[in-house]
Amino acid sequence: MLNWLGKILGLPEEFLACSEGQAGGVIQGTASEATLVALLGAKAKVINRVQEEHPEWDEAYIISRMVGYTSIQSHSSIERTGLLGEVKLCSLKADPNLQLRSETLEEAIKQDLADELIPFYAVCILGTTNTCAFDRLDEFGPVANKFNVWLHVDAPYAGSAFICPEYRHYMKGIEIADSFNFNFDCSAIWL
Repeated sequence: MLNWLGKILGLPEEFLACSEGQAGGVIQGTASEATLVALLGAKAKVINRVQEEHPEWDEAYIISRMVGYTSIQSHSSIERTGLLGEVKLCSLKADPNLQLRSETLEEAIKQDLADELIPFYAVCILGTTNTCAFDRLDEFGPVANKFNVWLHVDAPYAGSAFICPEYRHYMKGIEIADSFNFNFDCSAIWL
């Protein structure tokens, strides 16, 4: 069913279980749960990678240095996922159109790297709950990928509109995301 739904939304095949890769979709109760699942996946992936690079670092030390990013326009549930995942999430300033832009994300990542932190997770919002603002996924993705940061696309409010092909331009860049969720009667997430 989630392969079918993903195809209706126009998700790239890499997100679907039928792609014979490690991808697939799952149903969660809420977008908050879906965002937490993505954060925990990103956290586990980065802990494994950093432990390979620095075997002398224990997991607690790595987690204490991890930092994620989202827009100040994000729903408060995203901040709570950081609390539940025991990692720092920074709320970054949006532009006058209420969008988080790539230059803001890149500047924050570079500063955190200079401070010897570990950037690991970024949330791109497509249709914020408060204002229905859309972050620029097409800009956001290349920055996240450049710094090996897990890119989660949260489309809780407006994601159902992507069923209509005329609204899929808002998803430009989805092919380089690591996870995607949207709400209808439940919340579907693809990893």
